Amino acid sequence: MIEEIRNKLNIVNPALINPEKFKNANQDDIADMHRFVMSKDTFSPSEVTAIADELGNLRHN
Repeated sequence: MIEEIRNKLNIVNPALINPEKFKNANQDDIADMHRFVMSKDTFSPSEVTAIADELGNLRHN
């Protein structure tokens, strides 16, 4: 799901959103984020930033 989110957002540096870093993250939260991202066709720059920030909060280092 993380890879699909990353691809849909067209992240310039995809290495910043590494799916391996989300293995222990709450899967329900990731699924919610995935549903939201996949439901939209386009994103404003501020939306991309907000989604990336939220993914950062979900990530476990």
